[in-house]
Amino acid sequence: MKVCLEPGCPTLTNASRCPIHARAKDRARGTRQARGYDKHHDRLRADYQRRMDAGEQFICWRCAEQGKPHHVDPADWHLGHDDLNRSVYRGPECPPGNLATAGRWD
Repeated sequence: MKVCLEPGCPTLTNASRCPIHARAKDRARGTRQARGYDKHHDRLRADYQRRMDAGEQFICWRCAEQGKPHHVDPADWHLGHDDLNRSVYRGPECPPGNLATAGRWD
């Protein structure tokens, strides 16, 4: 266990933040629509999922750029944005590749 990352909070937790501060951080992020995950995003993601369900394979573009190409798992993937322009979708990527960039948008 470790101390909550929120300054001044002494609560021990197995996560990065205690439940109270984790909820507050999530609320501060805004709704998924406010973060740009609108109908266009949902349709594009559904189209990629349909294609993967039909057997099409995709390489994680983010990992491929790092010289570590691998196929995206159709059961566990994210729809990746371009790092410089979040309105541009780059395609399916693995969760670790996507989540490693999360701090860039805070």
